[in-house]
Amino acid sequence: MPATAILRIRIDPRRKARVEKILGRLGMTPTQAVNMFFAEIERRKAIPFPVAVEDNHDIQPPIEHVAKVWGGFDQEDFLQLAKQ
Repeated sequence: MPATAILRIRIDPRRKARVEKILGRLGMTPTQAVNMFFAEIERRKAIPFPVAVEDNHDIQPPIEHVAKVWGGFDQEDFLQLAKQ
């Protein structure tokens, strides 16, 4: 088996459950779906769907929160994360 990397993400648990249900009906796992998504990004050298400023009302607040949290980290915090 080829070497793999672990990807940790934060996602709304309700969205995760809804998507897992859909993927289950498609006969896919979340890992397979993410691998397909990454393969398309790699193939296209771009996100495989349009992304626009006007179209981000549901993702902008989480992005701002993540930026605020990560912006508050100092070098010691990053060293602790690397050990995990």
